[in-house]
Amino acid sequence: MEPASLRTELERILSATIDDIWGNQIPDGFQVTVSGSDNLEFGDLSCQSALKLARIVHDNPRRSASMIVERIEGELPWISSVSVDGPGFINFSLSLQYLVSVSGMLAFKGLKSLLPDIGNGRKALVEYVSSNPTGPLTVGHCRQAVLGEAISSLLEATGWEVSREYYFNDTGRQMMLLGMSLAARYEAIDGGEAEIPEGGYHGDYITEWALELRDEQGSDLSWENNSTAFITFAKERAMEMIKSDLSLLSIEFDRYFAESELIPDAVRSTIAKLSSIEIDGKSLVYPDNDDKEKLWLRFTSLGRPTDRVIVRDNGMYTYRLPDIAYHIDKFSRGYDLMIDVFGADHLDTSKDVTAGLEILLGSSTVSDKLTIIIHQFVTLVREGRKIKMSTRAGEFVTLRKLIHDAGSVDVTKYLFLTRRAEAHMDFDLDLARKESNENPVYYVQYAHARISGIMRTAKEAGISLPDEHTAVSADLLDGEHERELMRLLELVPSRTAAAAEAREPHRLTEILADLATGFHRFYQHVRIVDSDDPDASSVRLMLCEACRRSISGLLEILGVDAPERM
Repeated sequence: MEPASLRTELERILSATIDDIWGNQIPDGFQVTVSGSDNLEFGDLSCQSALKLARIVHDNPRRSASMIVERIEGELPWISSVSVDGPGFINFSLSLQYLVSVSGMLAFKGLKSLLPDIGNGRKALVEYVSSNPTGPLTVGHCRQAVLGEAISSLLEATGWEVSREYYFNDTGRQMMLLGMSLAARYEAIDGGEAEIPEGGYHGDYITEWALELRDEQGSDLSWENNSTAFITFAKERAMEMIKSDLSLLSIEFDRYFAESELIPDAVRSTIAKLSSIEIDGKSLVYPDNDDKEKLWLRFTSLGRPTDRVIVRDNGMYTYRLPDIAYHIDKFSRGYDLMIDVFGADHLDTSKDVTAGLEILLGSSTVSDKLTIIIHQFVTLVREGRKIKMSTRAGEFVTLRKLIHDAGSVDVTKYLFLTRRAEAHMDFDLDLARKESNENPVYYVQYAHARISGIMRTAKEAGISLPDEHTAVSADLLDGEHERELMRLLELVPSRTAAAAEAREPHRLTEILADLATGFHRFYQHVRIVDSDDPDASSVRLMLCEACRRSISGLLEILGVDAPERM
């Protein structure tokens, strides 16, 4: 039996037993959950439902748990023992044969073969990065790119059909400022005195673009007469730069969705829909007191703290309005799940957009299908000191430079994924450069390389894995260290599935760290390749291969290499 199936079957049996004993006393929706035990001394799996059940049936939790155990004990072939411990925990010890079976499946078929089909072919859309085309991607964008890609891969590994989408603002004030910044640098080439506008962009890349523009279109352009040319050229160069940066991370999007695709039709339609809604006798959309062309959205009527301008007095739309229109377009495409990955600077915007969607589409529709993941900011640290960054002032570290300073793409990806999205991250460049066990990615990759080396040594000694279709004698793996490693391996598929369900790829780096530590401990205590005992060596190799394929499978989901030599 596979790990996910085992837990599901245990939950089914426990639920049926509870229903059989207490019947109508159990309310609808009462859920039984089986999870990994917090204390392995009591067992491998644990169920705490008896504690909640006792409050319902007005009984002692231990007595309730004991009644359940009496009914199921001896009827679970994959469980060697069941016990009631503490205030009423039901603990299960997995049978040795079951542990050997799971390790064999991992060794011969790989991790993905044991992951549950959560998605079952359903369609998911993941939007991430979505940086405006105003310059190269920075450190913060890198974190989001790595996070979004890992979430996408996790969903794919558990049966979802995933589309990756990049939404970018190619209209509005920021593009105007970008075009004006380029025009200022363009005019300065021949001694002009045009200044970069307030809030404009100062990076050296703007100067490079200005030189390219003059080479392509001559020196007779001016902002007054050719503003569209400046904006279009800057936007195209920025998107080329962004796509080049993303290619370093091996990230490809299925669609680049431009805000201009929504203007004017989709945005005007959204304004009309919002304008038709009244709450407490007041329209959601209302004109400004001083300028009737300027429109506000009454977000306070939707539970948000302040109303927001959605159309400026010059007719330009602010972010929230096209974002609402964009998400309406997403919902219309029939996805079963939509995930947005945003930086912390989008927190208020995303809440406002969600409020707008809920009033238009219904709160249950939005909550059932849309998940918003907010990641915190990144601080670069070198020699214990934080590096200051400001994108518009041109004082920033690009994605490209970060990868160079970190030493490799693998290190960059992995370190970003060692922290949960909601946690602020200090990216330690000195740690990234270390080729020692202090570096978490090196520690895991070294475990994979060591196992690969053991497999080569075994081959030279004439020892190979057991035949896939031959039953492995569990007695050969009855040692303390073998069982400890197998217990760890048995948890890998269910922990990976839980990470996918929670959309938390950082959990995979935790699993990888546990696997690497568990294997190194096993290696220190057990002689794996022993020419005098080829049968025991063969089944121990199977555990090694189970570890190797689990590590490589997890690294593959994270987009990190699993080297065979280091």
